[in-house]
Amino acid sequence: MPSVFAKYPYSIYIKLIAQKIREITDQILMDYGFNNSQAILLRHIDQSIAENIEINRNFLEKTMALSGPSITNLLNGLEKTGFISRTNNPADGRNLRIDITPKAKQFTDKVYSALSKSEEIITEGMSSAEKAMFVSLLARAFENVDKRQAKP
Repeated sequence: MPSVFAKYPYSIYIKLIAQKIREITDQILMDYGFNNSQAILLRHIDQSIAENIEINRNFLEKTMALSGPSITNLLNGLEKTGFISRTNNPADGRNLRIDITPKAKQFTDKVYSALSKSEEIITEGMSSAEKAMFVSLLARAFENVDKRQAKP
């Protein structure tokens, strides 16, 4: 029997998995005032702060692989709901410094839990070795397309 991947391109599966996981995570996070994209960004900001990395929009554009307007839109939503604050950076007045608010800290565990739940759904039925291989393959696939996109 031929592989299902011989019938459809990988990109369809990748798109559908991402879409379904986004919907599931949005549903889980709805009660807390987050959506999937905001949760991922908030988690990234929180982790970066824990690693003493200064957070600004340019850093987020590069590390999240999103455009400036997309980052700004997500940050505006998080700020409007009181989950982040933006202040002038004392070291460089041209940049805003981004911090997690105490309100967001109350929900950090819930955000992490919702994102972990989506990972559990994706890897359901996989052994530990298969999960490690899956993550490795995803990282390699991302690196491949990222390199290709960077070429002129």
